[in-house]
Amino acid sequence: MKKLWLFLGILFLLPSTGFAASCRPKTLPPHPTVEQIMQRWFEIKFTRYADDVYYTGQLVMIDKSGFKRTKKWIRRRLIMHGKKGTDYKDLVVMTYPEYTKGLAVLTWAYLDVKKQNDLWLWLPSLKKVRKVSQAEEDDSFLGSEFTVEDITTRRYGYETYEFLGEGNFPGYTSRLDGKSYFKDTPCYKIKGIPQKKNWYYSYRIIWIDKKTGIAIFDEYYDKAGRKFKVIFRYYLTPEKNCWVSKIWEVYNFRTGHADCIDIQTYKFNTGLKERAFSPRILERMEW
Repeated sequence: MKKLWLFLGILFLLPSTGFAASCRPKTLPPHPTVEQIMQRWFEIKFTRYADDVYYTGQLVMIDKSGFKRTKKWIRRRLIMHGKKGTDYKDLVVMTYPEYTKGLAVLTWAYLDVKKQNDLWLWLPSLKKVRKVSQAEEDDSFLGSEFTVEDITTRRYGYETYEFLGEGNFPGYTSRLDGKSYFKDTPCYKIKGIPQKKNWYYSYRIIWIDKKTGIAIFDEYYDKAGRKFKVIFRYYLTPEKNCWVSKIWEVYNFRTGHADCIDIQTYKFNTGLKERAFSPRILERMEW
């Protein structure tokens, strides 16, 4: 099950953007409401404006001593644009290390956030496809510091939002590449309070880049008001080509562990067909 949620974490981490014609989100109005800001961010996060996307990437897990473990994967996503109530269909396959090679997860996600996604797991060692159920939303991915909700399920409507004002982001130094990102970037600051009672965080502070509308940084706080986790995001936002997620990185102050999603190659709008996202296709594919 942990291998499954590693895949699902990667799967939902990787958003593409915009309608197929522009491959980027619509521009926010000059004086957006907090609802408009957050709705647009979730459009970016959940890849609602390309027709399809192909990624390769790696997950780098860093413990408090600095020791790193790396896993590699490929991913294909078909954006359904609401057809039959479907948001998108994804296929993610592990390519490294050898003992996980060929393990695949197929996901069908629906527009209705209350409807559970359909998930199938391909186990190459058993030559078998299994229909699986979703884990609890506060579960971690393969012992990582990301939760299921961080990556896969939190959408607009999971929280109430409060506009805290504007400010310059102080910057973040990535544990993946050692680079400093977004120092003094003008941002909207928004407080997100979960609808669920007694949830694993009391609230989070979300820094939204005013220029792009991307949530570049989240700060998570517990019931005592202590910051226990942060999530950093870096997207490539070219003027003429598709916007693409490059790095998602989480750091937990309690454990000293960091987990980094690094997107290495990507292609948009390649003409993927819906029949390539059927559970039966898993049995016929070789990796």
